[in-house]
Amino acid sequence: MADSIGFIGLGVMGAGMAKNIAAAGLPLVVTTSSPEKAEAFRAAGATVVATPREVAAAANIIVTCVPDADALTAVVAGENGLAAAPWDGLVIDCSTIAPFEAREIAAVIEAGGGAMIDAPVSGGAKGANDGTLTIMVGGADGDVARARPALEAMGKAIHHVGPLGAGQALKACNQLMVAVNLMGACEAVALARSAGVDPHVMREVLSTGAARSGVLEMHAKRYVDKALEGGFRAELMRKDLGIAAAVGSHEHRTQPATNLAHQMMTAACNAGFAKLDSAALGLLYDLMNGEPQEDAA
Repeated sequence: MADSIGFIGLGVMGAGMAKNIAAAGLPLVVTTSSPEKAEAFRAAGATVVATPREVAAAANIIVTCVPDADALTAVVAGENGLAAAPWDGLVIDCSTIAPFEAREIAAVIEAGGGAMIDAPVSGGAKGANDGTLTIMVGGADGDVARARPALEAMGKAIHHVGPLGAGQALKACNQLMVAVNLMGACEAVALARSAGVDPHVMREVLSTGAARSGVLEMHAKRYVDKALEGGFRAELMRKDLGIAAAVGSHEHRTQPATNLAHQMMTAACNAGFAKLDSAALGLLYDLMNGEPQEDAA
């Protein structure tokens, strides 16, 4: 019989990921404060319970996908958290946190008899909905093997990259590369526009040559199409870049590009774009270049 899968964190990413677990025929248990989401998951065949502790009572494996380490700590160690009672299951944490935070939270779970792997994801809301995420996994071989059915329901490229924390380290690398590339794309849009070239044309042409990238294909398109509602919020990218900077500092790495990207994303958030997709970094460039906001927003 398949393990029952719990899911905690039905946000922009998590809702699609949990939907695909249910679609794969795996028994699913969720908790949510949203009556609409609760009804939708009941209709999909999931069991809905009130607290993380109740998820742990009903599920052998629990996937978490929450905004930050504080939220994950509350899910695990809160009054009605996963660790409120002894539990010998497995947590698959798909949040994006620092490697040392993953190890600290794993220690709490292990003290109660359970185990944890870190499995941050890349691919955005579309990848979460389509079940095509890239998942970077850190953890013991046996735990990763046990997690495979759930991971394969959520993603198409499952990479076991090392021990616990390694997945988070690789996710930090991913986020810093996306953000630095996004700065280049935003500057290129500004340059093209100033030279009288339609940014849509610029993006299409450069996507056929050496400058092509996932950022140019997806993020820059969202910016030039003014499609910035939803998506991966700028405030979350700011948080992730802070993690990348902290990991680099801990490892005594020189990382000027990471630190500049973090500062630029912080400025974009401070300029009022925190709740928009991270491609709203382009709006910050518009502000700095004196572009009328009615043309940029």
